[in-house]
Amino acid sequence: MKDTSKKAQEELSLEKDLLQGLLDNIPDAVYFKDLSNSIIRANKFYVKGMGLDIKEIIGKTDFDFFPYDQAKQMFEDDKSVLATGRPIVGKIERTLLPNGTWNQVITTKIPMYDKTGKSIGTMGITRDMTTYANLERERITMLINALTILGKALELRDPYTFSHTRHVASIAESIVKVLGWDENRLLGMRLAGELHDLGKISIPLDILNKPGKLSRLEYCLIQEHVVNCYNLIKDIEFPFPLAEIVYQHHERLDGSGYPRKLKGDKIIQEARILAVSDVLEAMTHYRPYREALGIDKAQEELEEGMGLKYDSKVVEVVFKLIKENGRKVFWVGQQATLLGR
Repeated sequence: MKDTSKKAQEELSLEKDLLQGLLDNIPDAVYFKDLSNSIIRANKFYVKGMGLDIKEIIGKTDFDFFPYDQAKQMFEDDKSVLATGRPIVGKIERTLLPNGTWNQVITTKIPMYDKTGKSIGTMGITRDMTTYANLERERITMLINALTILGKALELRDPYTFSHTRHVASIAESIVKVLGWDENRLLGMRLAGELHDLGKISIPLDILNKPGKLSRLEYCLIQEHVVNCYNLIKDIEFPFPLAEIVYQHHERLDGSGYPRKLKGDKIIQEARILAVSDVLEAMTHYRPYREALGIDKAQEELEEGMGLKYDSKVVEVVFKLIKENGRKVFWVGQQATLLGR
C-alpha cells in the first residue's frame, strides 16, 4: 500500500516537473492565480520580467507589484473571468514593472477548473510587445514629422487657419480626455484636429480671407478643402482612421453636412467630436468676414443642433468643460507640441 502511495506521489511530482519545464520553455509570461487572485505558479519568463525571486512572487497579488490603478484593473479582469467563465483574449496593456521600467504587453486570461468542473482560479499569458510598440511609435513619429512640414507651410501661407487648427485640436483633446479614451485614440484625435483644414492650402487666399459674403462658386471651392485633405493623407497608414475623421468633420447627423451628406451612425465618433470642436472654435474667434461671436452664441448653436446636427454626448461634455472653466475660452494656451510646435 505504501509503495503504491509512494509511486503515485512520484508520478504526480514528475507531472508537475514536466508541466513546469514546459511552462519555462514558453517565451511568454505564464502565471496561475487562485480564487483570491494570488499567484500560485509562474514560469521563468514571468519571474525574469518581474526582476524578482520566485519566492517573492508566490502568494502575492498584483497589488504587491504594480501601481494601484494598474493593479486594480488587473484585479477586475481576473474577477470578470472568474465570475463569467469567459476569457479575456488579447488585451493590450501598458504596465510599470517593479524595476521602474514601462513595457507594452498583450494579455490573455482564461478560467481554470478542477476535474469536477469547479472553478479554481485563472491562468494568464502575457506577451511583451514593447519592442514592436516602440518601432510602431517611431514610425508614427516619422509620419507626424513629415506632416509637420505641410503644417508649417500652411502657417506661413495663412496664419489664421493655422491658429484655428491648433485651437480645434486642443478642444478635441480636452473632450476625449473627459470621455476617457486611451492614449492611441487621443493621439489620433489630436492629429486630426491639427490637420483637418490642411486642404485649405490649395484654396486661393483672396477667397479664404474674403471679408464679404462668398458667392456660391467660392463656397463650393471652400468645401473642397475636406476632399483635398483626405486625398493628401488617405494612403498614409495610421493606427486610427485619420483620413476618414478629416473627411467627415463637416458632416452632420441630419445629413445636412458635406461632402457626402452622411447621416447618423455613418458618421464616426471622432468626426463628431471634431465637428463640435470646429464649430466652437470658429464661433468664439475672429473670422476674416466677421468679429468673434463669443461663447454664448456658440453654446446657442450647439444646443439648438444637439441631437440633430451634433452628437448630444459630445455637446454635453463641451458644456461641462465651459462651465468648469468659468465660461472662458479654456483651450487657448494649452496647445501641445504634437507636431513639433
